[in-house]
Amino acid sequence: MSGNNYKDFIKENGEGFQFLFMAPLALYLIDRFSLMRRLSRLTIKINQKMLILYGNKNGLLKTKMFLSQIISLDILILFLSIVFALLNKDMMLIYFGLFLVVIIPEILSKELDKQIRKKQEAIVLELPEFLNKVALLVNAGETLHQAIIRSVERKKNPEKSYLYKELQIMVYQLKNNLPFNQALEELSKRLAVHEVSIFTTTILLNYRRGSDELVLALSKLSKELWEKRMVLARILGEKASSKLVFPMVLIFIVVLLIIATPSIMLF
Repeated sequence: MSGNNYKDFIKENGEGFQFLFMAPLALYLIDRFSLMRRLSRLTIKINQKMLILYGNKNGLLKTKMFLSQIISLDILILFLSIVFALLNKDMMLIYFGLFLVVIIPEILSKELDKQIRKKQEAIVLELPEFLNKVALLVNAGETLHQAIIRSVERKKNPEKSYLYKELQIMVYQLKNNLPFNQALEELSKRLAVHEVSIFTTTILLNYRRGSDELVLALSKLSKELWEKRMVLARILGEKASSKLVFPMVLIFIVVLLIIATPSIMLF
C-alpha cells in the first residue's frame, strides 16, 4: 500500500539516497505520525544542510527523503538486532542495536557535512576558471550579461559541475528577463559559498562603472581566487598523501615479513 502511494515521490526525489526498498514504509510513518513536526530539531538541522546541497526548491523534499533513510536504517538495525539476539539468546545485542539506532542520525548528518564540504571545495576550484572566461569576453567587447551566458553555454557536461548547474539556472532566468541584479543575488543564496558571494558583490558594485573598471575588478578578484584555489589544491593533495601512509606502512610490514621469514625459519 505504501509503495503505491509513494512510488512517484521516491522516483522524483530518491536519487542519491540508500535503502529505497524501505522508503515507502518510512515515508508512511513520517506522514502518519507527523514525524517532521515531532522531530523538529532534527528536521531543521537537516533541512539547513539540504538547502545548501539542493536549493530552496528541493530542500524540503530532500529533507523528507533523508529522514526516511534514517528511519529505514533504524528499522533494519532494530529488526536484525532482535533476530540475532533471539538466535544467540543474548539480550546485549538488542541494547547494541538500540545504541546504533540512537547514533545513526548523527552519523548520517556528519555524512551530509562531508557532502557540503565537497560541494564547496568543487565550487572554489571551478570559480576562478569561470571568472577568467568572463573577464576575457568582457575585455573583448562583450557585455557582462552576454559574457556570462556564453561562458555557461560553452561548458561541456555542465550537469557534472555544482557551479555550472546553478549558473545554468541563472542563465535561464536571465533569458526569461529576470533582472540581472536579482539573478546574481539568487545565485549567491543558492550556492551559499563565501567566494561566490564575493564574486557577485564585486560584479554588482562595478556593473555600471564601465567595462574597463569591471575588467580590472574581475582580474583582481580572479587573481585572489586562483591563489585560494592553489591553497585548496595543496590541502587536498596533503590529505590524499596522508591517506596513503597507512597502506604504505602495511605494505612495508608485509614485505618485511616476506624477506625475514626465510631467515626466521632457518633458526
